Amino acid sequence: MALSYRPEALVGGLSLIALGVLWTAANFGSLDLLTTLRTWWPAVLVVWGALELAGWYSERPRRAR
Repeated sequence: MALSYRPEALVGGLSLIALGVLWTAANFGSLDLLTTLRTWWPAVLVVWGALELAGWYSERPRRAR
């Protein structure tokens, strides 16, 4: 049984960790979380699109050589 690399899983896990760090910083008062999220939400769309492309690229059949 071979393990397959899924970039969505890696980025999903890293995103949860980053969100947890941001939320903790906001609870300590060193960061305004809503302002940060309002500023960086387009980056979520870019990462999501990149993951969709990477998933498509990794799933397409390889050409016979």
